[in-house]
Amino acid sequence: MDIHQEKTSEVFNDTEKALLQGGPEEDVKHPQAEEEGSVSTATEDHQFTVTAYQPMPLISSIPTPQPVAHAVKNEEVLSSIQWMMEITRKPSLGGTEGERELARWIEGRWKEQGLDEVHLVPYEVLLSYPSPDVPNLVRIVDSLEDKAVWESASKQKPLYAEEEALAELTFTFNGYASSGNVTGEIVYAFYGQEKDFDLLASKGIDIAGKIVIARYGKIFRANIAEMAEARGAIGVVLFSDPLDYAPEGSDFVYPNSYFMPPSAAPFGTVKLVDGDPLTPFYPATESAFRIAEEEAAIPKVPVQPISPEDAWQILSRMGGETAPSDWQGGLNITYRLGPGFQQGNLKVNLDVNNKNTPTTTYNVISIMKGSIEPDRYVMLGNHYDAWIFGAVDPHSGTAAMLELSRLLMQLSKETGWRPRRSLVFCAWGAEEYGLVASMEWTEQFGKQLAARTVAYINVDMAIEGNYTLRTKSAPLLYDLVFEGTKKIPNPNPEEVAEGRPTVYDTWALRRPDPVQPGLPKMQFIGSGSDYKGFQHNLGIPSMDFRYTHDNVTIGEPMYHTLYETFALVDEIYDRGFLYHKAVTALWGDVAIVLLESKILPFSLEAYAQFIWKASEDIDKTYGRLISSRNITMEFFKKAVADFKETVLSFTEELKSIDLENPLQVRKVNDQLMMVERAFIDPRGLPGRPEYNHIVTAPSQKDAYSGTAFAGLTDTLGAIVETPEDERDVLWRTFSQHLAAVTHLLSTAAKVLTDDLW
Repeated sequence: MDIHQEKTSEVFNDTEKALLQGGPEEDVKHPQAEEEGSVSTATEDHQFTVTAYQPMPLISSIPTPQPVAHAVKNEEVLSSIQWMMEITRKPSLGGTEGERELARWIEGRWKEQGLDEVHLVPYEVLLSYPSPDVPNLVRIVDSLEDKAVWESASKQKPLYAEEEALAELTFTFNGYASSGNVTGEIVYAFYGQEKDFDLLASKGIDIAGKIVIARYGKIFRANIAEMAEARGAIGVVLFSDPLDYAPEGSDFVYPNSYFMPPSAAPFGTVKLVDGDPLTPFYPATESAFRIAEEEAAIPKVPVQPISPEDAWQILSRMGGETAPSDWQGGLNITYRLGPGFQQGNLKVNLDVNNKNTPTTTYNVISIMKGSIEPDRYVMLGNHYDAWIFGAVDPHSGTAAMLELSRLLMQLSKETGWRPRRSLVFCAWGAEEYGLVASMEWTEQFGKQLAARTVAYINVDMAIEGNYTLRTKSAPLLYDLVFEGTKKIPNPNPEEVAEGRPTVYDTWALRRPDPVQPGLPKMQFIGSGSDYKGFQHNLGIPSMDFRYTHDNVTIGEPMYHTLYETFALVDEIYDRGFLYHKAVTALWGDVAIVLLESKILPFSLEAYAQFIWKASEDIDKTYGRLISSRNITMEFFKKAVADFKETVLSFTEELKSIDLENPLQVRKVNDQLMMVERAFIDPRGLPGRPEYNHIVTAPSQKDAYSGTAFAGLTDTLGAIVETPEDERDVLWRTFSQHLAAVTHLLSTAAKVLTDDLW
């Protein structure tokens, strides 16, 4: 079939249109019944009972204007399919003409739709590109004959979609990887985690002066590069192993399935610090002061991705000890650690010809002004730049956002509906390079955003699979998505036939919470997408959701590859775009509840439970170690208990609030908005001034994952790994940060009261 065949379909059916305004809950039934329970915990000075967290019945209590119930009827509308067909025809790499063309195109669509304001916001940033003339290559060289016996592919080979053969496509590269030409022995480092490098060291394998080859899949690639560089490696080669990304064998890969073909080499940034590297902490505007490039937090060693078939050429020749059984992979060889090859005269040559280049990237921002509280913002965002075509990441989300804005604006035109609060749509530039333009925007407008933004809802991609929903969220927004998913019809007809009619039902079944029976698993919000500046720097509660793959697959197999095309989505992942439809409906529901609720629908009790559980985990894991230094945790535990008790009191008081008193409503909402802000430490986490949120910041060892109280747990982890006679500085850091965390927990409790102290 023609992969660009024109299609149209309505994104919302009548049921979903009603649900967008929090319509009758009896329209969609959900069979799950929550189980009650409680956990009791005691300390020397206080005792309190924590009831197992249950979602609040949000939707039924939310007054919404009647016009929202009437969505566009009897019309064949532009669909997400058509949006995606248009935006995936050509590459849109950050800072290039392709990105600028797409920015102007999105600007034009939002102006056509009738948004009150549409702005292109430019930033002058440093991005990274491969040479247009000299490809990045990995070679195996014969040192005796001074010649290459093999070299990697400079580009991924076209396999199916017409656009895969475009001549304008760049050579394969990693963003911000240092240029350089290095030759040395090769060492296999599994997934490049700290424990993997430690295992190599324990076996007497020193990676200093050597080139590391490591697998994608467990941690952020920039963390791999950073750890390898810190241990003295002179270069890094990255690949995706078939065991992880093509587990059904080489015959069942793209274009026959969504599994990774042997020729795929994922692009990606290896810069660890987000935003423009030359203007840390401040926006990259014309007047900005820029540090020298050699001072920037970017890698100093060359890094290059290669395909599995190219990785075979290296790994099959390697010598040294056989790798542990769990380090073996799917290349049908025996994986060895090295260093070096079985033939001693062979070495690896890594030749990277990237150039860091000043350029301009743009955010496209559109606004639908609120009718009652125009100075309170509900923000929805997705990035529009892609490493190549980006049909999954990000344009499944871009298409959903454009369709949602179109639907809501048409609804406004036909019914006169206007939200209570202002709705802001954000299309972010240069996200793939490390959240560049969204970080610059939150740095430029941070004061206004921190004071006025209710929440930020991100959809980095609408789909990366079709198995179930995956949600990362600040605890304050848990109820919002739990209740929203109960109203969105299940896009999987087989699941509906099994008696699971809603998105929530399949989510709860296929990804159950291991601790709280009856609830689906809510992933902790780490970093890795454009919510970072909102959640982790400004204290604005944020969420990111998408449809995802099964629980065995490590990640989206075609992620950041040439083969992430419209055909992949249209013919394999989401025929009929039913899963896009569900994500768009959920995004709309969450947005409208935040826009229209008189009292902000924040999950305070979930947050209190989350913090209590995290504090218990710290005590269980590190309690003896902390006690061995005569450091008391009692003030910290009391602050946790006080926050819980204050939340319960505040929640009870909400029941008697006069919803017709605008000053009282505004006061309560201001208090609710201050809770997340209260966890922001302006000095940042220990050694990490780029992260300010003391509760939700990601682990230092993996920017993708989230770790509650990362400043405490990362420091304690470092203490465990450090000889006892060298721990004093770390213990001082821990004690100082513990005091800061305790203070900010107390502050979070106080903002929910009318008291000054």
